[in-house]
Amino acid sequence: MKVAIVTSGILPVPPVKGGAVENLVNFYLDCNETQSTNIEFTVYSVFDKEIYNSKFQEYKKTKFVFIKMHTFVSKLKQLLFKCIKRDLHYHHSWEYFASKVSKKIRHVKFDVIVVENRPGFVFLLSKYSDAKLILHLHNDMLNKDTKNASEMLKLYTKVLTVSKYIKERVDTIMPTDKVQVVYNGIDLKKFKNPLHSEINRKYFNLSEDDFVVIFTGRIEPVKGVKELLNAFSLLVDYEKVKLLIVGGGNGNINEGDFFSEMNELASLMPEKVIFTGFQSYDKVPAILHLCDIAVVPSIWEEPLSLTSLESMAVGLPLVVTRSGGLPEAVDDKCAIILDNDFHLAQNIAKNILVLYNDQKLKEEMSKHARERSALFSKEKYCESFFIFLNKL
Repeated sequence: MKVAIVTSGILPVPPVKGGAVENLVNFYLDCNETQSTNIEFTVYSVFDKEIYNSKFQEYKKTKFVFIKMHTFVSKLKQLLFKCIKRDLHYHHSWEYFASKVSKKIRHVKFDVIVVENRPGFVFLLSKYSDAKLILHLHNDMLNKDTKNASEMLKLYTKVLTVSKYIKERVDTIMPTDKVQVVYNGIDLKKFKNPLHSEINRKYFNLSEDDFVVIFTGRIEPVKGVKELLNAFSLLVDYEKVKLLIVGGGNGNINEGDFFSEMNELASLMPEKVIFTGFQSYDKVPAILHLCDIAVVPSIWEEPLSLTSLESMAVGLPLVVTRSGGLPEAVDDKCAIILDNDFHLAQNIAKNILVLYNDQKLKEEMSKHARERSALFSKEKYCESFFIFLNKL
């Protein structure tokens, strides 16, 4: 079976610049190399010079086709594309990427084309190929409020979603049996046996007897960082309860302002809150192992939340919000699930103290977190993905 993978047009695959979706693509490419499948992948990705530091040439069952997006000539072509094309579905650079990919795909006979998280690419791809078009949807980007939603859905043979929540959002367009859930997975071995032994509590000026709460992710409003910091302002009398915030802003100017605001808020509690800034993904498992519990205080509808899966793999009890697919990732045996309402900050503080004061409950939740994480291994994810492709 010849399968084309059309990436999002932002970050490269192999994932030399990170990216959740890009890492998930890499999982099934790697699994395909070691399993006796009949699948030959061709990946269409943006080019990045760091690609040469990866092992992409060692793949036996995957070809890579790279589109240069950041050269001077390419940027001029993108501007020209913007001037010529009207009524673009996405930003002109993404549409330019899709156009380049489509013209390359028309010269190859594929059985299946998998589009990673860009529903609108279907309009171009369907003009150049008669392959079965599959949308692998990681975010809430296709629902009744999406421009041309019905037309897009009709052009796809199937839609894979990362959670039931995202499936339900697609189902708002029209009743259909096209939509199927395949849960994401993570590399459990990396989280159970982390590298970077040099990372310890002293590394972040933490004491061995501190009760460490961790937040990992982008520092932006929808992630609930402000609500979490407000919760910690209610815990000033508990000097051993500390907060480790791991992550940076996303580069957006307005988000940069928010990042500064959160640092200022944290500066009012210098003994309680530690901002680590951006940390490379390979360090995250070691950092999680330093902590006692994790908080995922999202105030938007999370598609699934890889952060929650990673925390479970380490055995951290969680305090999370009832948002989107988060309650599908965790359950009430490993997580305290809170409503996202006016009392969120107070309830986060209250339930951090519940776990701080109840060691037995914390240990029970930790044990179940590790057990539940097995449901979201990269092996299970790849197996489900391959079964889906073979049924096509």
